[in-house]
Amino acid sequence: MHSVVAPLHYVAPQAQPLRTYAYDPPDGAPRFNGTLVAHVMPIHDARGLDHDGGWQGMGFMLVEQRSDVLDFHAERQLIAIGYPEAEALVRQVTGAPHALVFDHTLRRRAAHRPPLDGLGGSFAAVREPVGRVHADYTPMSGPLRLKQALGEAVARRAMRGRYLIIGLWRPLLREPLQDAPLALADARSVTRDHLMPNDLVYPERRGQTYAVRHDPAHRWYYFAGQTRDEVTVFVHYDSARALDAVTGACLHTAFEHPQAPAGATPRQSIELRALAWYEH
Repeated sequence: MHSVVAPLHYVAPQAQPLRTYAYDPPDGAPRFNGTLVAHVMPIHDARGLDHDGGWQGMGFMLVEQRSDVLDFHAERQLIAIGYPEAEALVRQVTGAPHALVFDHTLRRRAAHRPPLDGLGGSFAAVREPVGRVHADYTPMSGPLRLKQALGEAVARRAMRGRYLIIGLWRPLLREPLQDAPLALADARSVTRDHLMPNDLVYPERRGQTYAVRHDPAHRWYYFAGQTRDEVTVFVHYDSARALDAVTGACLHTAFEHPQAPAGATPRQSIELRALAWYEH
């Protein structure tokens, strides 16, 4: 199996609760109050790998899906065509009878390829790639997102059974991606005791993600040369395992590929997030 070695940015342990502000805090505090530390880790090419249970094993898989969306930055076209495509893919992969895409994030790295600083312009309209190991949902924010997306009545029915939050990530370049690919950790290698809740503070509400302390047992993978006709499908949140020692969710981060040529086209990508639920 081909692999590379690259620094991945984890959060340093701290006693103070982590928080990230969506606006400039009034007291002049930093947007993110954690400290990131780079740890050099092997990152294996997952192409040709036996994925041993697919999304229910490692927490991620690669699926070929050519999209009929011509311009992913045209929001009406993306919602009208891309969202139903993604929902069909989620139903196919998970076997869930219900799927709903509830948001998307476009990312474009600037032409001078600025450092992957761990924040990635997180609250800009088109964001930089995020170079920080993280997970998007916690046992607080996962159920909250379900209620926000489905409404209280449907959410109550969905919560009687298993539900998932699924990420669908694809590069948007015309050529295979070389710059700042997405690394994903085998979900089975991640234990809850290395996850640190990180409150997202908005003017009118709060959300929560996980920052992550380093663990040398984490097993990292990426799909070399991923194209715009390939989608990385991965688990953000699994209600059936959310409180387990091993949650089934995928840590992820952009990383600097050490073999990317100096003239590599800066990364452009999109991630759609979808709910999948089984209860009728």
